Amino acid sequence: MIIIASVGVNSLTDDKIRKMTLAGADIFRFNFSYRTVEENIKNIQIAKDIIDDLHAKTKTLLDLPFKKYRLGYFDLKSFAVRENEEFIFKYASYSPDCNQFIPVNISQLGNKVDINQTVTISDGEIAIQITEIIDSNTIKAKILNNGIIFFNKSFNIKHYRPEQELLKEYKNIIEKTKHLEPNYFAVPFINTNFNNEFKKIFYQQDTKAKLIIKIEQQIDEGEVISISQDEFYDMIMLDRGEMGVNLPFEKVGLWQKHIGIIAKQYKKKLLISTQILESTINNFVPHRSEILDLTNMVLDKIDGIVLCHETGYGMRPAYSINVAKKIIAEVEKHTNNHK
Repeated sequence: MIIIASVGVNSLTDDKIRKMTLAGADIFRFNFSYRTVEENIKNIQIAKDIIDDLHAKTKTLLDLPFKKYRLGYFDLKSFAVRENEEFIFKYASYSPDCNQFIPVNISQLGNKVDINQTVTISDGEIAIQITEIIDSNTIKAKILNNGIIFFNKSFNIKHYRPEQELLKEYKNIIEKTKHLEPNYFAVPFINTNFNNEFKKIFYQQDTKAKLIIKIEQQIDEGEVISISQDEFYDMIMLDRGEMGVNLPFEKVGLWQKHIGIIAKQYKKKLLISTQILESTINNFVPHRSEILDLTNMVLDKIDGIVLCHETGYGMRPAYSINVAKKIIAEVEKHTNNHK
């Protein structure tokens, strides 16, 4: 099974990238939803230098951003909130203090939400309810559950970035990173027309990188079949984080199983992303539900997993990789012994 390790805010050090490489990460994922293109280029080059130094075979994956809007930046990078607290959310790229306002990169924010509307943040870890629209760019909202808000996470309203803006950004990323010779790009499936336009852009680039198509929302079964048959895409990545906020969460497990069946039918490799072993960020022994989840993925012959917060935000990313490999190896040994 392929193990993809996200390189993020807490793993962007020589020591941690080195440890993740030695732990057996097959692919390093760099998420272009975070940081500037230039910052990501610098980080990718650091990782590639370490891979070369270790004579490792770890590959690189450049993950193109989805069409969602995001929170802005704040110095502490994380902000603890409690149920029933109220905060100001304001259109801005930066806030000096989230107690003054939490920045949201959405122009005309006040015109894009409604009173009493519930909005989730990130992969649904935090929910807020709109209580007041102060002006066209400023709202007040009540926190619906205890938790932590992290900078730059998605702000999940039903308004999306224009498709032409996304295509322009994708072209810019591909052109500027060409010299790094990435092994993979991951592009979200937006709709058939959008992705056909992306194909034209990609074909024009002089790159040997392979394409991974990300499914981040519920789409027609016919579209899943078409993707599975499309040789343009080397693999499918099912992003459970986005799926969990883009459709009723109770359907995510069924949708994962359904896509797995279709992908296997057409011999298309399938990767599962998000919340694989998040408990290992702090726990020595992972949650039993996570052990069972990963066990079932191996038994279902899923081709790979994508560790996100485990290696991007966790302070001991190599440990999460070691735990994943241990579970995978045990299930594969059991399967081989009972053939």
